[in-house]
Amino acid sequence: MTNKTLGQLILSATLMTSAVAPAMAMDYEAKPVMWVLQAPFRTVGAVSGALVSGTVSGPIDDSYHWGLKGTNHVAEKFGDEKGWGQRAAAAPTGGSAGMILGSGHGVYRGFFHGWKKGWEKPFSRWSYITMEEK
Repeated sequence: MTNKTLGQLILSATLMTSAVAPAMAMDYEAKPVMWVLQAPFRTVGAVSGALVSGTVSGPIDDSYHWGLKGTNHVAEKFGDEKGWGQRAAAAPTGGSAGMILGSGHGVYRGFFHGWKKGWEKPFSRWSYITMEEK
């Protein structure tokens, strides 16, 4: 990067700051300006949260929970939901079907969860994991 380009960047940033500073000083005008200034940062936070939650966190979380529900459902049909024999027999069918369906649902749910939380709180841990805040 040459000195001329660096000087142009610094001048542009200074001009933008001097143009925005008076509006930020007044509360009634600061809200729209702050939204415009925060929108790119929030958008990047939402996109990154949606990608991580939709490809990693959501599918892992939902495949575990849906696999457990599938195993319990089939074990209940075998007679005893809490019996170790029924659960062992139900795990290959109900558990694996639940994991496959749950991972597909986790992509969908994780994407929208990551987008929403990433927009509200960019780059927070809640935008990358599918657990709800307490």
